[in-house]
This record gives sequence, structure tokens and C-alpha cells, in this order.
Amino acid sequence: MADRELRRMHRAELIEIIYALKQSEDQLKAQNAALTAQLQDRQLLESAGSIAQAALELNNVFAAAQAAADDYLHSVQASLADTNATAANTLSQARSEAKRILEQAQADADSLKAQAQQECDAMTAAAAQKRTQTEADCKAMVERAEQEVQQRWQAFDHKANELLDQYRSTDGLPSEET
Repeated sequence: MADRELRRMHRAELIEIIYALKQSEDQLKAQNAALTAQLQDRQLLESAGSIAQAALELNNVFAAAQAAADDYLHSVQASLADTNATAANTLSQARSEAKRILEQAQADADSLKAQAQQECDAMTAAAAQKRTQTEADCKAMVERAEQEVQQRWQAFDHKANELLDQYRSTDGLPSEET
């Protein structure tokens, strides 16, 4: 099987392939054991050529089993390397995405904090301006009230003096000098 095909396969498919290869290996071992038993049962003492032929056949069986085991081992190693690379890549992407999200959240928080501070400063300035204006208005009102009191007092004093002057100017009233 090509490496690309193995890399595209899911873990379950790779496990199935591994399982099938293992069964094949077990079957070959069983077949090997059966052939070995048959060879021992036959008493192959006829000639050196027939023993050499049997040995060659056994060697072919062992070679096929070894080749299947080697293929299985290579496919498992390739699958493991691909899985590890994919996992490392996914982990790296997840970490960079988490870092980006945290940085964005921090930037948003800083922006909101700055905006709140600006609004607070604006409200504080507006309150201070209103207080200054209110104090100025109160001071002006107090001055007007004092002027009005002064004017009324002068008007009262003037009228009181007029009344006293009229009272004194009438006949028979003692003057102020006495």
C-alpha cells in the first residue's frame, strides 16, 4: 500500500489492516507448523535432494512470513509518524488560536477600560463645571439679595426719616434738638 493511502486512513482502518496482517501472520505460522509436522511425519529419508527441496520450500514460507511481518512493521511505523505529526500540528494550531483569543480579549478589555475612564473623566469634568457654575450663581444671588436688602433698608430709612421729619414739622411737636 502506498504511504499516501496509509496517511489518509483513519485510526480504525489502520487497526483493521494491522489486525488482518496479524491474522495472516498467524495463519502462515499455523501453515508453517502444519507443513513442518507433515515433513516430520513422512520420514523424508529417501534422498538428499528431496530433503534439500523440502528445506527450500520451508525457507520460502519463512521468507514470505518475514516479508509480511516487515511490511506490517513499516506500515505501523509510517502510521505512527503521521499520527504524531498530525497531533503536533493540531496542538500547535490550538495553542496559537488560544493565544490569539486571549490577546484579542485583553485588547477588548483595555479598550473598554480606556473608554470607561474617558467617560468617567468627562462626567467628573462636567460635574466640576456644574459645581463651579452653581457656586457662581449662588454667589451672584447672595450679592443681589444683599444689594436688595441694602436698597430696602435705605428705602426704609429714607421713609422713616421722612415720617420723622413730617412728625417734627407738625405744630406742637418737640424738635430733635431739644
